[in-house]
Amino acid sequence: MLDFFLVTCCSILGLIGHGATKNKWLEWLLRLIMLCVVLFEFIVMVMAAGLTNWAYWTLMAMQIATLVDLLKPGRRIFSAIFTAIDGLVSLRVITGPLRHKLSPLKALMSRLIFIPTSIPHMVGMFIYITTFGYFLHVISPVNMQFPAIPMPLPVSISQLFTYNGLGLVMVSFCGVGIFVSRNWKEACKRLGWEKPQLKHVGIGILLVVFSFAYDLIWSLYTHAIPGQDLATKLSAYNSGTFAVGSDFGTSVLIALFVAICAGVGEETLIRGALQPAIGILPAAFLHGVLHAQFSHAPIFIIQVAIWSCVFGLARRFTNTTTTIIGHAGFNFVTTFLFAFNP
Repeated sequence: MLDFFLVTCCSILGLIGHGATKNKWLEWLLRLIMLCVVLFEFIVMVMAAGLTNWAYWTLMAMQIATLVDLLKPGRRIFSAIFTAIDGLVSLRVITGPLRHKLSPLKALMSRLIFIPTSIPHMVGMFIYITTFGYFLHVISPVNMQFPAIPMPLPVSISQLFTYNGLGLVMVSFCGVGIFVSRNWKEACKRLGWEKPQLKHVGIGILLVVFSFAYDLIWSLYTHAIPGQDLATKLSAYNSGTFAVGSDFGTSVLIALFVAICAGVGEETLIRGALQPAIGILPAAFLHGVLHAQFSHAPIFIIQVAIWSCVFGLARRFTNTTTTIIGHAGFNFVTTFLFAFNP
């Protein structure tokens, strides 16, 4: 319930951000909320007992980043950094000179990422900073194990629907201003929800194949880390999370719900809502830290982030529907194997 409450708060902030483009008082309300969050983080940082150095400096970075986001010159810095990073990750710095006869620098900066004058982008950055920092501060950067990680109960359909599925879709549509600055069709277009063509299905299937090959390579690598065997521990964790017995039909059902809810929800948020605003790499790293079961092993966050970058490139040249097909297809097969576990 807490997760869904936070998602609802982010959705409301997104709508207020779009409303603030026409009502100045809403902009000042947003700024006040952001300052209150900074103050709360400062109080936690000063008064919380047993706070690790990592958590302390993460909270400090969150406060500084939020204060920078409040200032237009600071948002211009964010825009320049994100635009340059996206130019490198998307290979625009190479394709620009080859295809359009641009200089490398002009090609690098030719596609503006994160609009510094946009209040909705300011709000989106605030939510990004807060979410990223919230998940990041619990990570131990020197820890590559799962220390005493509890075996979770089987994941519930209601949790998948309200948080992973409906919750992430809701915050995505609110973040692009559904019924405030965009109607339904415009919001779907902004999020990359398009009717799939045959080529999109084909690319989606290729993404499924890539995901299995990529996952296998990383599993072999992490399995070989002396004394840690992270691949086996992660597999056991996921098997516990999706354990529903050996009934074939039930396993298909839970796999289908995970595929639809997590695939649609995560892709709509990461690839549809965030990537066009902040770029491929920042969105991909948020995707990595959102996988809470990896918080005790940062190497897995890197694994997810790199995988997410590939999906981000696919989204850049196709649409979010394509990456939903790839993500949902991969989730369906892997979750079925964990759930059925014959």
